[in-house]
Amino acid sequence: MDAELSTEEDEILDAVLDSDVVSEAAERRQLNLAFGATAVFVVSFMLLSAVWGIADDLIDGFTDDTGPANEVGITWLEPIYMPRHEECIDPNNGQDPDYIGYGVGYEPSLSIDSMGNMQITAHKDLRWGGEGNPFAPIIGGNLDSWYACEDGAMTTWDYWASWFWISTNNGSNWTHGDSFDPTPGNLLNSAIGSVTGGGSECLGDEGDIAVDANDIVYYLDTTLEDNWWHRFSDGGESYEMGSVCQRMNTMAADDRPWVAAQGDGIIHYLGNSGASPPECSLDAGRYWYYHSENGGNSFSQCYSMPGGWSTISSQKHGPYVFVAQEDADSNSGTVQIRISDDYGRGTGPGPSDGTWAAPVDLGPRFGNCPEGYPVVNNNEAGTVAVVWGDCPNGGTGPWALRVAVSYDNGTNWSSWNATPFERGINMYPFVSISEDNIVSIAFYGLDFAQNGSEDGYTTGKEWFLYAGALREPQENDTWNFEVADPIPLHTVTQYEEDNGDVHALHDFFETVISPDGDWVGIAYQQNIGQHPFEENEEQRYIKFVRGDLDV
Repeated sequence: MDAELSTEEDEILDAVLDSDVVSEAAERRQLNLAFGATAVFVVSFMLLSAVWGIADDLIDGFTDDTGPANEVGITWLEPIYMPRHEECIDPNNGQDPDYIGYGVGYEPSLSIDSMGNMQITAHKDLRWGGEGNPFAPIIGGNLDSWYACEDGAMTTWDYWASWFWISTNNGSNWTHGDSFDPTPGNLLNSAIGSVTGGGSECLGDEGDIAVDANDIVYYLDTTLEDNWWHRFSDGGESYEMGSVCQRMNTMAADDRPWVAAQGDGIIHYLGNSGASPPECSLDAGRYWYYHSENGGNSFSQCYSMPGGWSTISSQKHGPYVFVAQEDADSNSGTVQIRISDDYGRGTGPGPSDGTWAAPVDLGPRFGNCPEGYPVVNNNEAGTVAVVWGDCPNGGTGPWALRVAVSYDNGTNWSSWNATPFERGINMYPFVSISEDNIVSIAFYGLDFAQNGSEDGYTTGKEWFLYAGALREPQENDTWNFEVADPIPLHTVTQYEEDNGDVHALHDFFETVISPDGDWVGIAYQQNIGQHPFEENEEQRYIKFVRGDLDV
């Protein structure tokens, strides 16, 4: 089309400029007609292109296609491994020699306060206690004690609680939180409710962290059969619970706690339980909601949140609370959101029971993704975003990535498909939102097309951490996802290909955006070498990476 246009224009101009019999005024009239005809042609073509959906191709011919106009570039810094206490490093514990200074763990949670101080918790590798363990009848192996920070005890544990690290310099380095000191000894002499060891003596399996409007840090650590409660100030440097472990006395069972906080000590706890907690009755569901108005000293409002996998977030200063969830534990359905505009107060999840509005459907989910949490996050300005992985083709993909965004605290929503790969897997997407509406999304990803290899989930393909950011994304916007850590997180094994196993990186990680909106932080898992005690497993480590936003 461009060639035809140039030829037409040249013929007109030649006819005008080469004529010896027309006047100067006639020449000008001919030129005006030529350019006028050209303008009409171009305008008409542009209008038709818009109708036919080809305007983008025309624009590409005139502009440099560098990505979405609202794309926010990210410069990634050097990733950091979470440390062990120096006195607990044991070169004989079975770790790869290059990593003995790091704690073995998986499924990290990450939080941040208004000063940019961050906190990370994660599973310890519960099977890394030597050849035996005290729960052998349940998890297998030989019956034996577990040890913490004892020379030659074949463990990477420094204490009995889950890992708890803090950073007070924007993620440049990490240390252990106050009262989380090494606790040498075995399980038998680590008393529950110890009056000597503080937080590190409290048993734990995995946890979640939230920060309220006063920068008080709340850390809930589950032992599966109940939860232990920790509270900090100064970004995690000051323990506020004394030296006695505080039992929450809530869940009958929990295998993925969620905590949100707002105002002055208003706490929301959403626990994953397949059974009714003993203090609740006449109710049933996967997730149970508890509410505290005194910083976790006591909890009330125990009731079920009907639905499937769920997450929770809240404003720190405002009254809104959001629960995103699958509509049911089934192979397909919808993702929905429940909203409270009064700090989650009430007596149940329905409008007649308090301040929780009826759930709103955000978009479809096809298939039943492994631990496919729909993740919700929000800011103080009224922006709410929900992201979820969708696996219509089964666990080994290809998967889709779906996004829903509201800019008015959940009154109106836009929902669309933002799948990053033509064919691939995008697991456990997580979303964070700055106060000026930069929306970042990160996920564990495996591109089927990598290295020109065979299509599908096959041996030798590598998992990576991907992330991207947009300012005020609108419906059908696409994030330009890039690798945030150049080191592969995991390489697919023959065993995983044969068994359709996509669980090597486990089922959770988290992101934050700094209070000034200048950078994004991600806590995530990387698998390294061979596990000394588990077949078809690797050593698992927690890392943190910061990306500076181009704002």
